[in-house]
Amino acid sequence: MNVLEKDLERKIFEVEVEDREDLWHLYNIIDIGDTVCGQTFREVRVSRGDGSEERGGRRKVYLCIEVEDLYFQSFTESLRIRGKVVSGPEDMHIQGQYHTFSLKERDRIKISKKVWLSFHEERLKAAQKKEHPRALVVTIDDQEAEIFLVKEYSMERLFNIQSHVSGKYFEFGGRSAEKSRYLSKVAEELGRLAEKEKAFVIVGGPGFTKSELLSILKEKFKNINAVEENASSIGPSGAREILRRGAIHRILQNSLLIRDSELVEEFLFRLANKPSLVAYGIKEVKEAVERGAVESLLVSGRLMKNVAPEERSMLEEMCKKTEEYGGKVYFIGAEHEKGLQLFNLGGIAALLRFSIS
Repeated sequence: MNVLEKDLERKIFEVEVEDREDLWHLYNIIDIGDTVCGQTFREVRVSRGDGSEERGGRRKVYLCIEVEDLYFQSFTESLRIRGKVVSGPEDMHIQGQYHTFSLKERDRIKISKKVWLSFHEERLKAAQKKEHPRALVVTIDDQEAEIFLVKEYSMERLFNIQSHVSGKYFEFGGRSAEKSRYLSKVAEELGRLAEKEKAFVIVGGPGFTKSELLSILKEKFKNINAVEENASSIGPSGAREILRRGAIHRILQNSLLIRDSELVEEFLFRLANKPSLVAYGIKEVKEAVERGAVESLLVSGRLMKNVAPEERSMLEEMCKKTEEYGGKVYFIGAEHEKGLQLFNLGGIAALLRFSIS
């Protein structure tokens, strides 16, 4: 993301979207009630002599809206920002009407925020990085393979490839040829995706099929960076198991997905083993914040997007007070298993410096 202007005193910044992952960062930075301005197109209405109106085409205009809704679709990687127009061309008489910005690469927007937290600064810095580490995770056995794309913030299922390999008791030569075709097909798909996404490859699953695939993959694609990991199953559960292992951590060591998962893991560990050093739920966490006991405050990004304005204001005050007492605030995405666990536990939790019970 290219930051064109940043004035933290006025809580204003202007950015240019450089790639699709910037849209995800903006989704997390922009909040309900913020003001977003930019170039866009608006339908022109032309008055007729009889008092009716007709369409007069689309006109490029610069306008500002007060944000009421944001929609981020990970599968299309698009960001739509909807709200009421607060300023625009006077001759169009559109103030108070609704408008939606549909952001894409190369678009520029200016954002004026009501509250600027360290989380927003962290997101902005992350978006300015030119390198966005990605990994392709394939879980495989002799019956099927599933390919997942792991980004900074999510794990997305891309493909399922069936082997159609005959049973073990069928004629060996034919089965061997079928399996070879199956592994070659998976390797070709992985090679194509790795080049497109500029991603590392991690091959995992039970048994020896993963090793056979890795051998074919390295033979076909000399420049590919691929490693092998054990997993007790295939599919999403196998991929999540691989996420917890060393290879994915080394590849995505600065990834928000890994950081978020480790924070939630630490909370769940303490909840089971040291319950006096955690708090969860708004009431309990609020008490811990007010007593200066919070070391790390974990807030679900989905919670912040869905609460009523008055509850959101209270959460923002808790975030600010946590930082004033020297704690750190982390906004956790709900696009992965651990983030969803946090959301289902109420969406807010804290790791404590000392017990408050």
